[in-house]
Amino acid sequence: MAKKILVYTNHFDPEHFKINEVVNWLLNSGAHVHVITGLPNYPEGKIYSGYGIFKKSYEKKQKLTVRRLPLITRGRASKFRLSINYLSYFISTIFYTIYLILSKQKFDKVLVHHTSPFFIVVSASIYIKMTKTKGLLWELDLWPETLKAVGIISSKMVFKLIEKIVKKTYKYYDTILVGSYNFKSIILERSRHSNVKYFPNWAEEILEINKTDPSFNFDFDVKKIKIMYTGNIGFAQGFDKLCEIIKENKINNLQWIFIGEGRFKSRMKELLSVQIANKEVVFISKQKLEILPSWIAKADFMYLSLNNSELFRNTVPAKLQGYMAMGKPILASISGEGKKIISSANCGFISQPENKKIFISMLKKALKTNHQDRIKLGENGRNYYFQNFSIKLRKKQLINLI
Repeated sequence: MAKKILVYTNHFDPEHFKINEVVNWLLNSGAHVHVITGLPNYPEGKIYSGYGIFKKSYEKKQKLTVRRLPLITRGRASKFRLSINYLSYFISTIFYTIYLILSKQKFDKVLVHHTSPFFIVVSASIYIKMTKTKGLLWELDLWPETLKAVGIISSKMVFKLIEKIVKKTYKYYDTILVGSYNFKSIILERSRHSNVKYFPNWAEEILEINKTDPSFNFDFDVKKIKIMYTGNIGFAQGFDKLCEIIKENKINNLQWIFIGEGRFKSRMKELLSVQIANKEVVFISKQKLEILPSWIAKADFMYLSLNNSELFRNTVPAKLQGYMAMGKPILASISGEGKKIISSANCGFISQPENKKIFISMLKKALKTNHQDRIKLGENGRNYYFQNFSIKLRKKQLINLI
C-alpha cells in the first residue's frame, strides 16, 4: 500500500464525484493524500459560496492536503466557455506540476481521476515521467470519442491528433481502470497496455443504506405513476427525443419528474412548457445527496438514458448502480453494456436509444405492472448490485491496486 499518494482530478468535494469516496478510502487505510483539483463550479458554472482564489484554495486536514487551483468557470457551458474552462485549468495544473517537480515533492503513487477534459491526464503524466513515480489512471471518459459523441469535434484530422496524444499518455501508467468491458477492449486495442482492469461504478454509501426521512413530503399527484430522473440534464442523455415522446403521447395517469441541473435544462423546460403547466412534468432543482433517497422513494420508476452514439453504447452510466442500490425499477433508453446489466439483473424495461416507437411500447408495458411487480424488479436490481458493484467490493479492489 502506497503511503503518499498524489491525486489529480478535475472535480473534488464539495462537488459530488466518486473520487471523494476513493480519497476517504485511502485516508482510512492510513495513506497521506495530496489532491490537486480546481475551484468547485460544477455543474452550475459558478464558484461555490465560500470558495475562491483566496478562500479554501489550500486546505490541510490531518493526512489530507487539497490544493484548489484557479480556473475560469464553466459559465453556461457553451462550447467556447467550456474550452476556456478546460484550458485555464490545464494551465494551472501545468504550473502546479512544475512547482511539485522543482520543489522535489515525492509521492509513492499518482492516481488520476479522469473525467472530461483529458488535459488532467497530460499534467499528471508530466509529473510521472519527470519523477519516475508509478501511476494509476482511472479512465472514466474516453477521449477523443467523447468529443465526437457530443458534437464538439467532427474533423477526422483533429480526432486522429487527439487520439495520438491519448495513446502516448497511456504508456506512463502502470495500471488503467475502466468502468466497462467495452472500454477495456478499446484501450487494449489502442495502446496494447498490459494492465487494464475492470473497475465498475458503485453507489454512494447513503444510497446503499437507502434511509428515507419519514417527514419528507412533496406535492406529487398520488394517483399517477411517477417516472423520475436525477442528475445531469445535458445533451448526452438524448432528452430532445424524450421531449418529443412526452409531447406527442399524453398519458393521463403518468407524471415525469426531473431533479437536477445541466446544459439542456432550460431548453427542455421550454419544450415542455405546456406539460409543466398541466403538472404532467415537474422540474426540481439539484438536491443534496443526503436527501435523495427520500425523493426517490416517491418514484415508481427511475429513468435512465444515453444518446445512440458509439461511445455511449460502450458506457455504463454511474446512476444505473445508484438506482439499483436503492431498489427501484428502471426504465432505460440505452444499449450496449448498460442494457446487458439491466437484462442480467431483470430490474426494469429497456428501449433502443432514440427510437420513439420502441420506447412507447416499452413505456406502455411498464405502466401495466402493479405495485408488487415493481417491488420485485427493484429487489432484483438491489440484489444484483450488492453481488457485483458494492462499495465493499470496489474498495477492496482499489486498495489492493494502490
